[in-house]
Amino acid sequence: MACYHSPMSNVVRAQPAVEAWGFDRTALVELGKARAPAYAAAEPFPHLVVDDLLGAERAAQVAWAIPDASHPGWRRRDYAEQAGRLSQLQRTGFADVAPQLRWLLAELNGMAFLDFLGALTGRRDLIGDPHFTGAGPILTLPGGHLALHADFNRDSARHLDRAVSILYYAPRVWDESWGGELELWDRERRACVQRIAPVLDRLVVIGYGEDHWHGHPEPLRCPDGHARVAIAAHYYAARSHERDDDDAHGAIWA
Repeated sequence: MACYHSPMSNVVRAQPAVEAWGFDRTALVELGKARAPAYAAAEPFPHLVVDDLLGAERAAQVAWAIPDASHPGWRRRDYAEQAGRLSQLQRTGFADVAPQLRWLLAELNGMAFLDFLGALTGRRDLIGDPHFTGAGPILTLPGGHLALHADFNRDSARHLDRAVSILYYAPRVWDESWGGELELWDRERRACVQRIAPVLDRLVVIGYGEDHWHGHPEPLRCPDGHARVAIAAHYYAARSHERDDDDAHGAIWA
């Protein structure tokens, strides 16, 4: 699908560190509208899978821009609920992270992508998170796992409610025999309803819910030197109250 475009300009500029590109808003919004019924009706809870989001060439650039496990900015988590997981690059402001990845992170908070999510979910109030709290790039190493869970519900710093999340998969190499499928379980946690392989250039959009159980609980079977690679982003909405906008007004001119 490759929902992006590369703008042209007659202005002579120095060669940028990364080729300028942006999501194609028209194409993404049309996709969101077309897939909105499927998203809303998906089981066990609203979600959507989109393949070939960036196209093979750009997706490969992003995959190779994600730091490997030796990068000092990673924080490793090894608990009963999750093991062999590296994350939290945002703690250092994505220092020493390649511009190809930083550009994608910025686009995930841009107008085109937010309008896509709005068209898909029917929400016009979505707010991105440029700090990627609890999100950003994530590596899961061989043997790692993430237990079934329901996500945190609130951005307490900004006083916002969680509304929707995305996962963009960007492994350099992936063999589906290695496992690592995202599992979506029913509300009673009795059965896995959907399994989604973490293959390159695949986007997954997931609606938030207190009973939206998901994870990849089975230990990864990939060999050393490989990892399950995902980029997560969360989107929020302000909790509105009746008559909130009664005193709203436009500019006051002198």
